[in-house]
Amino acid sequence: MDKSFAVLFSIIIIGASLGSCISEDRYKDDYEEQIIEAEISDLENQIRLHQNKIDELSNALNYSTDNVTILSLLLDNSSNNQENLIFHHQENLSSIQNLSTQIEQLVLQISELELAIEELESLLRAISEDTSPKLLVITVDVEAGNRCGELVFNNLTHNRISTCMYGVFGDQRAGIIEMMDIADEVGAKISFFVDVMEYYTYGDQMLQVMRDIDSRGHDVQLHFHPSMINSTNWEIFQNSEEWNESGATKDINMNCWDQNTANFWFSNAMKIFDETNITRPIAYRSGAYRYCDTIIQAMANNNMTQSYNYNIFSSGRQNYSAGYLYNFQWENEIFEFPITYVRDEDGELRMSSRIDDSTWTLPVNDIFERYYGNHPSTRVMTMILHSYSFLDTNEAGQYYLKDQSRVNAFRTFMLELSDEYTIVSSSELQTYIDDGSVRAVQKFPLSFLENECHR
Repeated sequence: MDKSFAVLFSIIIIGASLGSCISEDRYKDDYEEQIIEAEISDLENQIRLHQNKIDELSNALNYSTDNVTILSLLLDNSSNNQENLIFHHQENLSSIQNLSTQIEQLVLQISELELAIEELESLLRAISEDTSPKLLVITVDVEAGNRCGELVFNNLTHNRISTCMYGVFGDQRAGIIEMMDIADEVGAKISFFVDVMEYYTYGDQMLQVMRDIDSRGHDVQLHFHPSMINSTNWEIFQNSEEWNESGATKDINMNCWDQNTANFWFSNAMKIFDETNITRPIAYRSGAYRYCDTIIQAMANNNMTQSYNYNIFSSGRQNYSAGYLYNFQWENEIFEFPITYVRDEDGELRMSSRIDDSTWTLPVNDIFERYYGNHPSTRVMTMILHSYSFLDTNEAGQYYLKDQSRVNAFRTFMLELSDEYTIVSSSELQTYIDDGSVRAVQKFPLSFLENECHR
């Protein structure tokens, strides 16, 4: 890790440990400069204190040196009270050595502090001259729940996957294929977070969904909805040797998972990716944003690097909130890319400020600029969509294809998005992370996200 980042990370971890809730004011515009400038000021104060101490020690050193000079003269010119003179002479010599050592240590500490200031000032200049690209990750949660029930449309029955993943209604279609078609038109890659637990409800149909996405060159990343595992498969799992040896427990609330349970499901998910011959995922989002420390640790255990879960408006489904955050890291190096909300022009933050399908028809440039400001390297934007985002709902709350208006809105958004913004997949984003173009100023201990459900 870059030394200047390490210094800053340690500062924030120490500060954050004083309480699990962090003031939202700290993360307003220019928060990075404020943190760094405050640390520079603190280091400068430490230098001044060290210099004052050196002055005090230097005065004491001069006093002891003068004493040694006087005592040496007395020893050379007097034969009286030699023993006492020798004692005081040695005492002052020891004092000189001790004081000199203290001064040397303080001088060394000042040099280290000056180096830290220099590095922080360099980081401050880099932030003020941030030329990193303004990145947007379009994430699509691929799932088919109860609102995707079998519908009869034009005398044809549509199952949940054809309805909510492919959006097929008669000879019309508006789903993940159309999303990829539109993205391909502008040369962009979408990250599809596929609920692999639906494999235990829909079987090989889910594997085909994964293959359809992967064959187009778009990202297949990981999504979980344990509630989608049917009762038959739950029974099979719980009677399996692998389950019993793992120590996992049946719990559909992922923010309550213990480490054994998290490890089991992430390991199981990797087997599904291997079975489909698709590259293992590096990014993860929980259903309903339910996650905790055990999930972040299980991600690291499986070489995953990106979490897309932190949501300031999680409605109590997350174990903690640290206010409005941009990209940050957990202590085990997992990057967190929060659900993106953009402050309104009046500075207020609302649930309706989320970047999602509602953004397609809004003045995008104004909204995006309020978010990125001059800090694109620490502000990756995420747009959250679903495989059924092109659909409407009927009176019963079931999804159906009303018309192509949502498809057209997405196409217009993609075609008219300024070249100033770059759409990247999670896989492409990792390249920017690895080369330092994307970074996290904050780093939090996993204890902030600790599972507290069963205490």
